Amino acid sequence: MLSLCAALCLPLSSMAQTISAEDAAFVAATVPVPSPPLSLNEHPQIRADVFRLLGYARGDYTQGDTLIALQVLDSMRSLHDIRRTMLPDGRSVLASINPGQHGAQRAAMLFDPQRKLLALGLVNGHCQAAIGDAAPACLPSTHAVLTLFVPPGAKDESAAPLLVWARQLPAMLAQAAPEQRQSIAVVEYITTRPDQPGWEPRDVPPGFPASLLHLLLPNAELSSSSSGGKRIAPAGLAGLPMRTPTEAAEAGDEPMPDASITLRSYADFHWVLNTYATLAKGAQVQGHDDKVVFTGSDTGGRYTVTLREQGNKDSVFITVASWRGK
Repeated sequence: MLSLCAALCLPLSSMAQTISAEDAAFVAATVPVPSPPLSLNEHPQIRADVFRLLGYARGDYTQGDTLIALQVLDSMRSLHDIRRTMLPDGRSVLASINPGQHGAQRAAMLFDPQRKLLALGLVNGHCQAAIGDAAPACLPSTHAVLTLFVPPGAKDESAAPLLVWARQLPAMLAQAAPEQRQSIAVVEYITTRPDQPGWEPRDVPPGFPASLLHLLLPNAELSSSSSGGKRIAPAGLAGLPMRTPTEAAEAGDEPMPDASITLRSYADFHWVLNTYATLAKGAQVQGHDDKVVFTGSDTGGRYTVTLREQGNKDSVFITVASWRGK
């Protein structure tokens, strides 16, 4: 969980009368970024910065109970709406929008002159997870929320330029009738906890050896788990066979593991690979490119660590499987 570091109900409109000149200066200093090769959410350094600040915490902002980092990245995925603002003191704001929402969901990053990420801003509707076929429940655009994420130890004032950024409506929103135009009703400051693990001890499946816990990367989220030949997580698949027919065919004569857990990391594949070269030191390594398998043994029996990079290369699945010694 992330923690609040300031009172929530702070209307952004209450400051508009005193900083109209600041708004004008911000707009004048903002320029489009011409034809970048990648959108912000696809840029490796941007993705790394976002996860470094937010970690693997979950929350309800543009989606319900989802990694906050992914909600932020999704809110800056437009390739054609990237804007950069250079501030007089050398800081800069880099921003974009979710084009599917016409900018009602948008995000911005505040950097210091050395390009260190100081804060993140996210305009959102505090959306709750959808139930069944229902659409996610979000606040109306006329009562939007500006969430400012700041690192531990930072003062709220450090994110001040993002207050000005949030008032600059994207073109499609600015054209709406005044009574329908998006308005920031609430500003909230959140102190991030980037070192908090993306999974909890209760996610470890029964029968998984304690001696292999060090192989479960903290900065990753739970994807699935199995034990005793049955799936445990995700909840919607609980009780189903551990292996799908395709997975069984790929495994051949290999017996099913006694327990396994799959985590998903959004770090660079080679970083994950190098990390496991240390964590599974002494294990045999096979594979290359987008799939690598470590095979080793310890006092609990035999184990494998399988690293698979997704086709869109935005994440790595890490499966740690255990076969107890007989």
